[in-house]
Amino acid sequence: MFAQATLHLALLSSVFSGFAHAVQPIKVQGSDFVNADTGDSFQIIGVAYQPGGSSGFDPSTGKDPLSDGDICLRDAALMQRLGLNTIRVYNLDPDLNHDMCASIFNEVGIYMLLDVNSPLPGQALNRGEPWTTYTLDYLKRIFGIVEAFKGYPNTLGFFGGNEVINDVPSSSVVPPYLRAVNRDLKNYIAKNSDRTIPVGYSAADVRDILAPTWEYLQCAINGDDNDQSRADFFGLNSYSWCGSEITYETSDWKTLVAQFSNTTIPVFFSEYGCNTSPPRTFDEVQALYGTKMTPVLSGGLVYEYSNEPSDYGLVNINDDGSVKLRGDYDALQSQYNKLDINLLQSTNSTATAVKPPKCVKSLVEYQDFNTNFTLPTLPKGGQDLINNGLSKPNQGKLVKVTKTTVSQKVQSSKGDTISGLAIKPLPSGQSNTPNGQDTSGTPSGTASPSPSPSKKGAASSSRGIMSAGMICFSTAVLIANLL
Repeated sequence: MFAQATLHLALLSSVFSGFAHAVQPIKVQGSDFVNADTGDSFQIIGVAYQPGGSSGFDPSTGKDPLSDGDICLRDAALMQRLGLNTIRVYNLDPDLNHDMCASIFNEVGIYMLLDVNSPLPGQALNRGEPWTTYTLDYLKRIFGIVEAFKGYPNTLGFFGGNEVINDVPSSSVVPPYLRAVNRDLKNYIAKNSDRTIPVGYSAADVRDILAPTWEYLQCAINGDDNDQSRADFFGLNSYSWCGSEITYETSDWKTLVAQFSNTTIPVFFSEYGCNTSPPRTFDEVQALYGTKMTPVLSGGLVYEYSNEPSDYGLVNINDDGSVKLRGDYDALQSQYNKLDINLLQSTNSTATAVKPPKCVKSLVEYQDFNTNFTLPTLPKGGQDLINNGLSKPNQGKLVKVTKTTVSQKVQSSKGDTISGLAIKPLPSGQSNTPNGQDTSGTPSGTASPSPSPSKKGAASSSRGIMSAGMICFSTAVLIANLL
């Protein structure tokens, strides 16, 4: 009997040692993102993450931004301190192992918004002739990204396209293909994933076609709420707030809020952070997460984490893997620390109850915009892929994160070495939030404070502890009976 009890204890130990703290999936409810467990509203506090830039994406190297656990650990630690809850990654290889990176970001409460396309030939829609690239091989590519990331609870959503419509000529041919890609991705997810994962679009800030693009993608064909070709969310790459002299009242963000005021899907900035008037002070953060914008917009992603030739970076990454924070990091952290997290988590019952408009040509008010809602049919073999899934796909899963301390040298913007930099795993169900920390002033060798859970996050943690306690109690009873 004692040997049997020992076996049960060993099995229990194995179960607990394999536990990974998991965030709660985010779902779309009306025009809001909400936490699937608590029902809290979820505002994206994020950054674009593509070290090396788009030109640095080369599958022949066997690497992409989420394939090296040591690099992700370094960056996740700095993002956690900054207060981020979301990253956007543009170019990924569906055949690589992303388990450690995804698990590290999951541990610190950071979600992932992922583009399914890449700049390589045949891996994105051709905006001039989209019918030439809407092929079976293209579907295999984008379904491969779904397979690789559907198993991670911190996969927030997929971008089916990024600025595919960027001028009037492309707006005359591309729109039906965007809805076709939405349809195909969502049908594939419905057939081959254990949970619904939102699919949306990231738009260029070209004002003549911005509203028509949003109207075209958010409406429901035949008024059907379950129309799979409808976008689940709408991102906007906007760089129109430039300089520290701008205010909400004098910016055109006020115009954008009015324009999207009747949205029936979440709208957010999929890129923002103008750099034409340096240094960037990020004063727009207070407007974006303030009372005038949060009822309409769902946050945004600052462009970008690593400094590239365009000079938007929050950090400089050196060839040896060491990192130095830039003044932009400090300025952004200072702005995040002023945010009212309780306001950002409060649910808007009106926003969550809205219904989509029926798709009609008159809804899209631009004469050259393609308002055809008869969508392209699937390429030959496409329906079989959706029904049966890809053959032997690379499927990601959470793994145990055993290393928490950053090994690379990291310096503050002042040049001081930040010692003891490490990720701080959060209680299960909790996402990351700004915590009032000033990383730029962290003395060498001083540990940083742990992120503070929200009240509902703490409640979720308590439920997890109680559940674990019940497991231990049940096991104790089992062992007692065996003895």
